[in-house]
Amino acid sequence: MEDIVWLKQMFRQELDLRPPSLAKIGENSILMHDESGAPIAHAALSNRWGNFEINSVVVDPNHRGRGLTHKLLERCGGGPLFSYTRDVRLQSTLLKAGFEHRPYPGLLPLLNIGISRIAMLFWMMLTLEFRRIFHQFRHLLNYKLFMRP
Repeated sequence: MEDIVWLKQMFRQELDLRPPSLAKIGENSILMHDESGAPIAHAALSNRWGNFEINSVVVDPNHRGRGLTHKLLERCGGGPLFSYTRDVRLQSTLLKAGFEHRPYPGLLPLLNIGISRIAMLFWMMLTLEFRRIFHQFRHLLNYKLFMRP
């Protein structure tokens, strides 16, 4: 299966992630494949003024529980990283990887995140992703910030 087709399929299944129409594989993407070359895990990073946000982590359901998220995090580099998530499995993995639960990422990253989230909201409205919008707003207060200094 082509990597981008797989990624869009995974994004369709996970309403906490960005819309499938925004799925892309670029220089800030980490993609893992199985022995046959099929994609099984992906993470995307966004530069937030010197800090990098892990803004999507997805592991194929058939390959979960094998430590792939830990491997993705190892490949994210050693600089400052943060992630907003409500997924308890990802929260546990982030804590084990040395991330700390924090209330606030700093002023500049927060402004950058705010602008990108507003743009994403408008995009979801344009592409009629109302189910995704409703889901994310309903769970807005459940997302937690984890940072690696």
